[in-house]
Amino acid sequence: MKGIIGVIPARYQSERFCGKVLQKIGNITILESVYQHAKKAKTLEKLIIATDSEFIANHARSFGAEVVFTSSNCTCGSERVAEVAEKIPGRIFVNIQADEPFVPDEAIDKPVAEMLKNKKILCSTPVTKIRTEQELYNPNITKVVTDKNGFALFFSGSLIPFPRSYFNRDIPFFGKVEFFKHIGVYVFRKNFILKFKKLPSGQLEKFEQLEQLRILENGYKIKVVVISKDSISIDTVEDLKRLKVAGHD
Repeated sequence: MKGIIGVIPARYQSERFCGKVLQKIGNITILESVYQHAKKAKTLEKLIIATDSEFIANHARSFGAEVVFTSSNCTCGSERVAEVAEKIPGRIFVNIQADEPFVPDEAIDKPVAEMLKNKKILCSTPVTKIRTEQELYNPNITKVVTDKNGFALFFSGSLIPFPRSYFNRDIPFFGKVEFFKHIGVYVFRKNFILKFKKLPSGQLEKFEQLEQLRILENGYKIKVVVISKDSISIDTVEDLKRLKVAGHD
């Protein structure tokens, strides 16, 4: 669709796992896997890799990706996407996280469709139901709660909502309460991604280290879209090892 630009912000430096997007899953890197899966989305007119690294740029070009260089001063992926939005035309920009190698196309297409349906939505993002109890207590799995209209109330690495009544009764709660995990895709209108870059970073964003909290802290809304498929995020060396053991290599 015209004017809908996918951007994969990719940096070499990473606090927990340096150079992780260049690690291999089978015959291709995490970054190339993200790119190939994102290309399956029907709504994207163009797909770009945004980076400040020559290593990543050269690798991206080796598998045919278009590269846009961005500043090394970006503090998060969405700021990198904003710099791309400053340089190229487009009306909707989709931030696709570079560490989710099997990102499903519906994680891109469904939030985009929501934006096209409702012109008042400035930002949308996908979530999926948490399927294992182990994920509830993994701080690298971002949980989300929403209001009755499907707008995000909060994102956290902690267990939210806290099922107090079940805890008090000392009975199993998993399966009785629905929990949702965030998938690493953000869909922005161009004017809002440009505004995002100028918004001040608040305490919640700094504590949780979740860039989307900047939107909520500054009084803006994020529309949450539930998708059926899961997506695996590679945050640590252990995550990559587990992925290979599970047979994704």
